[in-house]
Amino acid sequence: MIIPEYLNNGDTVGITACSCGVLKKIDKFEKTLINLNKYGFNVVETDNVRTGGDVSSNAVTRAKELESLFLNKDVKMVAVARGGDYLFEMLEMVDFSILANNPKWFAGSSDPTSLLYILTTKYDMATIYSPCNMTGLDEKNLHESYLNYFKILKGNLIKQYKSYKCEVESFSDDLSKDNEWININGDVNQEGILIGGCLDVLKDLIGTKYDVTEKFLEKYKNEGFIWYFDVFAKSNIDLYNTLLQFKYAGWFKYAKAILIGKICISESFGDISYEELIKKALPNIPVVYKFDVGHVKPSFTMINGMKVRVVSNKTEGSLEYIK
Repeated sequence: MIIPEYLNNGDTVGITACSCGVLKKIDKFEKTLINLNKYGFNVVETDNVRTGGDVSSNAVTRAKELESLFLNKDVKMVAVARGGDYLFEMLEMVDFSILANNPKWFAGSSDPTSLLYILTTKYDMATIYSPCNMTGLDEKNLHESYLNYFKILKGNLIKQYKSYKCEVESFSDDLSKDNEWININGDVNQEGILIGGCLDVLKDLIGTKYDVTEKFLEKYKNEGFIWYFDVFAKSNIDLYNTLLQFKYAGWFKYAKAILIGKICISESFGDISYEELIKKALPNIPVVYKFDVGHVKPSFTMINGMKVRVVSNKTEGSLEYIK
């Protein structure tokens, strides 16, 4: 596994818009830039970052601007400006050899999942599923999870602990609700290679030419895997069927544990709860439901391709990277 060089103070982060631009959230983006500077980073942007609409630019442009940051020797890390819905269409346009031959940290969340996952599973490069996108680091006093993100970018692979509080509602920024992790199939204390991303995106990769999951799993099978899923918008039934889809595709063959975040946009049909359907789909694998990952704050910094230990019991909830 290729582990890119960690960042130092004064290094440059390149930001591009592989899906949405930031125009609708320009104030938050500007505040994010202030915080990036405050914590030691310079920033360069591609031309499509400060745009509006559902997509920042056409698929070819988005691919070229992404590649330009990997080719830029002054850029030490590439980050995606926002999430969205249309990144999947640009996969055909990306020259992945450019990304693979110029290894550097690549970070994003939500829609950028497909790029991160392909780079890690097909090209053996560790990538970062970040606790936010580049319009989310705008708070004057950053939450601990964001401060941990900056520490990890600089190579301080601190142990991340379950927060006491989480968001009351998605996108509310009101972190006053008691945070609860639900262990399905018992307490968890497992080690393995961390891999995952946004569940809504990953399901679309199954069976495509970009799905080399089977080879990746076989390569690292002796380590086993800790899967994690950020769930954006899934009903209880949709989540159940999607988990079965992953299982039928063989993705959970060597799974040591599965971490499922809080559902960002939820809807329940019938009388069976999310928790019951997760247990029904995954009766024999330790699962932590409502884990600190994803759209509902707070969220851990997840490094695809690195070995971790995850613990979840009555006294501790944590994720620790194993060097």
